[in-house]
Amino acid sequence: MKIVTVFGIVSVLIFSGCSSIKETNFLIGTYADTSSQGINVIRFNEKTKDISLQSVVSEIANPSFVITNKSKTIVVAVEETASDKGGKVTSYSYNKSSKTFKKLTTFFTKGDHPCTLAFSPKEDYVLVGNYSGGNLSVFPIDKAGMLSDSSQLIQYVGKSVNVERQEKPHVHCIVLHPKESKIAVADLGTDAIALIPFDENSTPFLKENETISTKVAAGSGPRHLVWNKAGNRLYVTFELTNEVAVFDYKDNKLTQIETIALTAPTNSGSAAEIRLSKDEKFMYASVRGNNNQIVVIKINEGRKLEVVQTIKTAKIPRNFIITANQKNVLVATQDSNLISVFDRNEETGLLTATTKELTINKPVYLFGF
Repeated sequence: MKIVTVFGIVSVLIFSGCSSIKETNFLIGTYADTSSQGINVIRFNEKTKDISLQSVVSEIANPSFVITNKSKTIVVAVEETASDKGGKVTSYSYNKSSKTFKKLTTFFTKGDHPCTLAFSPKEDYVLVGNYSGGNLSVFPIDKAGMLSDSSQLIQYVGKSVNVERQEKPHVHCIVLHPKESKIAVADLGTDAIALIPFDENSTPFLKENETISTKVAAGSGPRHLVWNKAGNRLYVTFELTNEVAVFDYKDNKLTQIETIALTAPTNSGSAAEIRLSKDEKFMYASVRGNNNQIVVIKINEGRKLEVVQTIKTAKIPRNFIITANQKNVLVATQDSNLISVFDRNEETGLLTATTKELTINKPVYLFGF
């Protein structure tokens, strides 16, 4: 009996020790130089901080933005290309047992260089933002992952003061409101953020005629958006001025309440991604160009912003993601061809570089998988 008891205790200890080591997969969107490149699947070990390449979904052109449905059985990627019919959107099924992908459908997006995607809440539609096309396409999708051709196209018009970057509309980000049936769309080219209601049970899906557009400072170039969980704050990176802005949201209206600089003043910046920590006490923003850095911003009581750290990265930190346990940040640096691991202090929000990294050709987006 004693032997059995001791063995049982040891077994529990061994089991507990193993179960505490968690590995997480991520999909990596890339710019592909050859047909053998494409969507990369990587695995991150939370204990050792090691990153390993698991597989590559090849034969897809520039899958720069990739997402999944909630159950992780359907993968959808843009093909950031241009043609007389625009870029492309492609769907795959994913078999969790065999860990294999099967290509299902591909459609032209009716706008050049698609760069952002979102599933509707019921996952009956996929929304695609076309950067060079300056428009927004809506694609029905069934539960098996089969896309249908675009059922709705919203074309934006206009320009702003930066003649090189804002010569026409440039849709760069689509995010769903966490509480209400509406999406927010960042248009870098016209310095506008659009709020568009939707009805998943009607056709067309988006209620374009009920759009409320909020103009931001001329030449700022809104790029990426993130809502807080309550849905009453919208955080925005201004790419061209290298700033982050905070908007109060109430009664269907966005009001800009604070702006904070990420670098010295500029009108030709390259701010990119923005992320909130799970506890919403810290915000992170990447800046590319000559800066190549992540800026850590503390959200103080009263929602006042305070830069607490600026940390260097490899070249062109296009995108990054905070791991689910909030202890690490994985950074995709496009021109250095790297995914790099940073440790994160949950109390202070501060980042520390590690030596852990993985070579990936031109990584530009990470999505938890």
